[in-house]
Amino acid sequence: MSSSAAVTPPHTIARGISRFRVRVQLVGSGARPYGWEIYDDEDGEIVRRSVNRFRTSQEAWQAGSATLEEVGR
Repeated sequence: MSSSAAVTPPHTIARGISRFRVRVQLVGSGARPYGWEIYDDEDGEIVRRSVNRFRTSQEAWQAGSATLEEVGR
């Protein structure tokens, strides 16, 4: 696996409204190596991290995005 596939660039969930972003990272090895974190785009501080690990970056992204959406309600 190349290093470019290991980290997903930050994506805006609600452009112009939210300053919080989801980032997926390769955080381990084995069958579930991916995790997500929500960070503040203004100061870069991480405000929440996944406890669970995921098989694919897409699964981690979906879970992180759902958490961000839930927190924003």
